[in-house]
Amino acid sequence: MDYKMFKECILDGMKERFADNEFEYKEVLKNNGVKLDGLVVKTSGNRLFPTVYVNDYYSMFEKSNDMCSICDMIENVIRDNTVEGNIDVDSLIDFESVKDRIVFKLINFEKNAELLENVPYKKFLDLAIVYYILIGEEAFNNGSILINNSHIKMWGKSVEDIDAIAKENAPELLKADIKSIEETLKALLPGEENIEEDLLSGGCNMYVLSNDKNMFGASVLLYDNVMSQFKDIVKGDMFILPSSVHEVIMIPSMLVDEISRLDEMICEVNETQVPVTDILSDHAYIYNFEKRCITCAS
Repeated sequence: MDYKMFKECILDGMKERFADNEFEYKEVLKNNGVKLDGLVVKTSGNRLFPTVYVNDYYSMFEKSNDMCSICDMIENVIRDNTVEGNIDVDSLIDFESVKDRIVFKLINFEKNAELLENVPYKKFLDLAIVYYILIGEEAFNNGSILINNSHIKMWGKSVEDIDAIAKENAPELLKADIKSIEETLKALLPGEENIEEDLLSGGCNMYVLSNDKNMFGASVLLYDNVMSQFKDIVKGDMFILPSSVHEVIMIPSMLVDEISRLDEMICEVNETQVPVTDILSDHAYIYNFEKRCITCAS
């Protein structure tokens, strides 16, 4: 069964399982130019349904050839993530309702050229700062709405207005979280006995920088005074490894012999470990404490 037929089978299966609703596909542009087929529910009333991206389910189907199980999984995703109740959808994009929840994130500039045609942004080195609305944690499970050009036109706001609001809100709503690499590894690998002793000795001085929700945490780099916290910890400047849009790794410059090796490592990790939509950049940056600025390391 080819992918086109697979999508039709999923569509028919959902129409049978949700007889009161109509389904359709919508191509959705995600981060880094990735386009996915989103299965959306055409509905009226107070219920809000999730968009289910079926692309990865096709890979699962190719391995199992079990359409019924795939439909069961998609049905469960829809039912588990449907928001019931008296939902005021208009309030999700009303400026007065959302102005205190506008924040920002960092994405790759070149890889998102198409997306940036339709959203307000500010360029930062070879990255772009874009803006989004955090929506209610309980009902929407830390959901977000990307702010596009039609929003700021409707609001009568400029990019500068939104940027100022986002940079005031973000440190309060998404608090900076700095952990040593040792703390991070211990949390990820509880009970692991094969971690190098010298790494866990506290002498490595490598840090993971994100926010307290680990969501688009690389943007914490731009918070006021965050980088200055490292000044008394390390000697010299700090290299910044963009491990994903969600976090970066900080390494004292004294530990790095060749910048090119850092870049090679970042590229390898991006190719083998990081989902395409989570890649931030393929090279290192450096923070100069004297100048208090970030530049590309190469």
